Amino acid sequence: MDSVRWTRRAVLASLGLAAAGAAAAAGPLAAPARAASGPNLDRLLATPGFFVAHRGGSLNWPEMSAYAYSRAVALGVGALDVSLSRTSDGVWFGLHDGSLDRTSGTQGFTAAAHTWAEVAAYRITASGTSNPRQPKRPYARLEDLLERWGGQRVLFVDPKAVNPRFHGELVTALRRVPDAPRWIVAKSPIANTTWADLARREGWRSWGFYWAREVDADATLLTRTAASWDLLGLDVGASDARWTEVKALGKPVLAHILSTPAQLQRALALGAVGAVVSDLVAVPPTGA
Repeated sequence: MDSVRWTRRAVLASLGLAAAGAAAAAGPLAAPARAASGPNLDRLLATPGFFVAHRGGSLNWPEMSAYAYSRAVALGVGALDVSLSRTSDGVWFGLHDGSLDRTSGTQGFTAAAHTWAEVAAYRITASGTSNPRQPKRPYARLEDLLERWGGQRVLFVDPKAVNPRFHGELVTALRRVPDAPRWIVAKSPIANTTWADLARREGWRSWGFYWAREVDADATLLTRTAASWDLLGLDVGASDARWTEVKALGKPVLAHILSTPAQLQRALALGAVGAVVSDLVAVPPTGA
């Protein structure tokens, strides 16, 4: 595993970046030192109550910024949640909505219709955090997140609003992660089984998450979709009966999205193997 080396040219090419040639001249991109690695997915699953930092700690810091992920890791989180958008010139970056309107206060600014240079001119606000007055942060490219955290923390990766015809680009980029099947989890809402199928072909595991309201509205949703995913998710506010039903499917279940100690206590009592946590200050990781 330590012998794996990434080249900057390969990573950039896989993401479709126009500046690949110039960046490649900067030299090789080596996987970060193993000594700094946290637990891989197998070790996390063997650790009751492990955390996934929701967008890096979405109630604490500007979501999915490099700063947020660094803070989450400093607190001891072993897994990071990354939702991605893609610009018109092929740059994948952390953005949940597909639009910068909520995170940067724009109006009708869709990432897919703009270049990375245009996106990078904006900053992620802290308006949705517990400290809205903290500094704004730049958007983070997938390339940079992989360079820093690939093979160091488990990455729950969701292509979110990106057209599925570009998912092959994302697969190619994630292959660069050393020993990727131990560090990459394909994450998506439960109905997006196409992303789970792509992950399976790569030997990666997948996490599909339910909301109780969706299961309530569709009596066949569980039986139609559960087999496609290795790990399942259910919101912590779901009823005990719904939790029992999802647990009975025989797969590890993560609770989402937690922001209080009481929610964590309930999730663990219901049998969750781990939790997706948005407030890492109010609900610090075990041992942090």
